[in-house]
Amino acid sequence: MELRAFLLISFLVAFTGVKAQWTDKSDVMILGGACELMPYQNKLKPDFSVDARRTLFQKRWIAVMGLKFGAEYRRVHRMGIGVYFLNSRVFDSDFEFDIAAGKVEYEFRYTTLYYDRVLFFNRKWEVGATLHLGGGKVRPFFQNPDNPNDRIAVEPIDFSTVELAVYGEYNVLYWIGVGAGIGHRGVFGAGKSLNKEFSAPIFVANLQLKLFKLARSFYDESAKNEF
Repeated sequence: MELRAFLLISFLVAFTGVKAQWTDKSDVMILGGACELMPYQNKLKPDFSVDARRTLFQKRWIAVMGLKFGAEYRRVHRMGIGVYFLNSRVFDSDFEFDIAAGKVEYEFRYTTLYYDRVLFFNRKWEVGATLHLGGGKVRPFFQNPDNPNDRIAVEPIDFSTVELAVYGEYNVLYWIGVGAGIGHRGVFGAGKSLNKEFSAPIFVANLQLKLFKLARSFYDESAKNEF
């Protein structure tokens, strides 16, 4: 509960003043006060990142892989679509399905709309907060008793999800950054048991690939100095 409260407070701070900044002004609010934007920062840009997470399932760490595609506006606002899927095999022996099996395996995929609010930035560092709203499906399978190499699918289960996270990022090179964050995922609509199992803390490892910037640098040297 302490983690959720901390994240909620962080987002309330992050979103304060967002409406006021959605203008043609040349400055934005970050931690420490108003920050004057360079002309190249004060426009729309593509946003893409590989978003790898570690999360808990039945007190065991599992991997979730994701991709984010969107746009950056006025340097501090990023919005787009995230696509996520399990990158670990997950088994459960305590389930509510009426099947003749001792355990099931889950596949877990979901899609979100995301909003990143950058709270601080300079040439090397960035700190911010992220909100994800979306949904997906849990797909259960169990082993065919007549053929151990065959899986039988159970009816997929729809769910909705809300994720809150705070993160920090370091720019290793002008076109690539690495980051880490902490947050919480809430899952709803999948039934009491699965809601509880998939609602968990998340730890994020992020690879920010600025491919458009890299391509521009081949014919425009000034792109290397942008941040």
